[in-house]
Amino acid sequence: MSHPITGNRRGIVIYSIVWLIISLLHGMMLWHFQDFKGFIVVTEALVSSILFGMMGLLAWYPTRYIPFQRHTPVYSLIAHVVAGLMVIIAWLLITYGLLSVFFQNQAGYIEFLNRSLVWRAILGGLIYLVMVLIYYLASYGEKLRERMQQEERLKSLVRDAELNVLKSQINPHFLFNSLNSISSLTLSNPEEARDMIIRLSDLLRYSLKHRENEYVPLKDEVGRIKDYLAIEKIRFGEKLLYTFKLSHECEEFPVPTMIYQPLFENAIRHGVYESVEPVTIRFECHPDQEYLTTTVINNYDPEVPSNRGTGVGLQHVKQRIELAYDGKGLVKWKGEDGEFVVSLFFPLKFTRT
Repeated sequence: MSHPITGNRRGIVIYSIVWLIISLLHGMMLWHFQDFKGFIVVTEALVSSILFGMMGLLAWYPTRYIPFQRHTPVYSLIAHVVAGLMVIIAWLLITYGLLSVFFQNQAGYIEFLNRSLVWRAILGGLIYLVMVLIYYLASYGEKLRERMQQEERLKSLVRDAELNVLKSQINPHFLFNSLNSISSLTLSNPEEARDMIIRLSDLLRYSLKHRENEYVPLKDEVGRIKDYLAIEKIRFGEKLLYTFKLSHECEEFPVPTMIYQPLFENAIRHGVYESVEPVTIRFECHPDQEYLTTTVINNYDPEVPSNRGTGVGLQHVKQRIELAYDGKGLVKWKGEDGEFVVSLFFPLKFTRT
């Protein structure tokens, strides 16, 4: 940690102004109580204040290298007392020597100088104590700031680790579903199975390419989802329909990678797979003042008994959104009137760290 005063220009300016004010007050007291001549008052005030100001800078080093320890308070106290005495004695000797030389022909002032050594030492000790306390506050403030920065870095690492865990839980789920679809077509329609393998390889290549990139434009995610739906459409044919509606502003908005995969998998598993009628999956996006909202909607037959899952996919999406946006993103879902709706709310004014 650098010197809190000399380490930056602002600190030097403030410190200089403070000592100029102290010098002015010193001179006014001499003028009012001792009635010395003007040049004596100015010289006394400037020499005493400037020298102590310079000596006061040295008080940082005992504070910096002799930190106050709870288990050894006596040692720390003695060390500071010795350092303070050295600074005050050095200041008194230099100040006394210079002023004695400057005003050796002023008998009245020399007598005053000799008589004032005690109160100068006491006042110097008090000022030194104040400066030590200020230095301690600056030191602890800097340590607190460094600790907060370290905690933020740790939180970021934990968040990234949690996100990676969630992503690793989603990826195999998607892969298993795709392999099952390919398996069902291997004997019945080898050409379509081949097409599915090619599309699957493209999806996996996309997944690996963006594994280290947490955010991608929404249009890239939509393109990947369309590939996934194309794979599933080979399996389900006209039973699966889908539409996408998003503006140019939505297309360029960055979203977490692979965030929609479990939503469309759920729509396939609990909508298309269980229904005897065609199912349409709709994707919509629109921004407002605070959020960019994306919605995945699929119809289902409420009369058909549903083998609902545990909701792990939706919970994973919710956790990823909360982690990625520090709790400012939202995920809501509901199923009623034959439609299941999942809405993702991305904060527009969020700054990622």
